[in-house]
Amino acid sequence: MATTNIGGRLERVAPIVKVTGRLKQRYVASRVAHHYPQARSKFVTVDGARLHFVIKGAGCPVVLIHGNPGSCQDWSRLYGPISSHYCAFAFDRPGHGHSDRPNHRDITVEVQAQMLHAALKELNVEMPIVVGHSWGGSLALAYALAFPNELAGAVLLAPAAFESDDGVSFLSKVPGWPVIGDVVNFIFTPLLAAWLVRTDLAKAFAPDRVPKHYLRHVLAEWTRPKKVKWYSVDDALLNDSLPQFTSRYPNIRVPVAIITGDSDLIVPAKENAHRLHEALPHSELIILEKTGHQIPFTRPEAVIEAIDRVSGSRAVATVSENGLQ
Repeated sequence: MATTNIGGRLERVAPIVKVTGRLKQRYVASRVAHHYPQARSKFVTVDGARLHFVIKGAGCPVVLIHGNPGSCQDWSRLYGPISSHYCAFAFDRPGHGHSDRPNHRDITVEVQAQMLHAALKELNVEMPIVVGHSWGGSLALAYALAFPNELAGAVLLAPAAFESDDGVSFLSKVPGWPVIGDVVNFIFTPLLAAWLVRTDLAKAFAPDRVPKHYLRHVLAEWTRPKKVKWYSVDDALLNDSLPQFTSRYPNIRVPVAIITGDSDLIVPAKENAHRLHEALPHSELIILEKTGHQIPFTRPEAVIEAIDRVSGSRAVATVSENGLQ
């Protein structure tokens, strides 16, 4: 049994939680350990699906939620800095990375928040700071609305907070269509997916360049027809869900840091980060100059600073609350 410091106390955690397919999971775990020293790879079964986490560090839990498409790989430049002060829990969203996706219902952003909450309960994670990038920012917001008393704060990186088709092309929508989308996806994904990935990544990283090792990884991961289908479905479901809870954003009372790049070509800052800042009464807006959409890669130091500020704000609020009692 391993020991980890979660929520200020030591917890004993089994090497693998509710595992199935052990050979595959051992391979995943060994590969993660190779790429990220001292990191642990864990699977938690929720709603019949195996959800994958990369865990590193000790201390206050910080849950990292990637965008669409994406995986735990998106946080590779932050594992080291975060784990020096916190315990990082990087989450492969359902159908992404090494996580399964239930197929008996629509896995909306609200459902993904419920699944993440159930998984964190299995891992004995209490009062985390949730960090969401892009689509993951919407998931972090949905989590904060669904479980307002069960998180310490949120850091939102270029959050896709409001309904929009910005950054979503016609070709990326087609695989999510019923029946005909599956046919088109099967035929054309092998021909067009690599070109789309390169094009979209160039926009996401601009004005910076796409790291070569990251491009190699995602070309292998994001060009599989089954994965492409879930990416397309996630975009469609998010646009359907956002109008249902955006009016409730002012109800979020935990400390929130919103980080956006002034050169974001994927999620426009004024229509999302700026608008969200106006809606959230306890938020701070940080605008990064000459920065695009892929903030976890290009400006990791800004992410760490924001986590520290949210953690400090929560600590001050807790002291104030206790002082009034």
